[in-house]
Amino acid sequence: MTWLDTFLPRLRCAHTGEPLRLASDDDKKRAGLAMEQPALVCESGVYVYPVIEGIPHLLPDAAIKTSTAA
Repeated sequence: MTWLDTFLPRLRCAHTGEPLRLASDDDKKRAGLAMEQPALVCESGVYVYPVIEGIPHLLPDAAIKTSTAA
């Protein structure tokens, strides 16, 4: 178990306040991210946050707004 697994239930979207989850391949595709790029996504699927070098970038400016939600 990684630190991200431990803290994921506490993380929230900077825009909506929704809980975050690990992004699926479909979420990453909608955000224009490579499939191997780890990312988090808000519950509604609207905002995707990249995880770079193991660190989630959760500031509002780092969020990628997807064209459509899941």
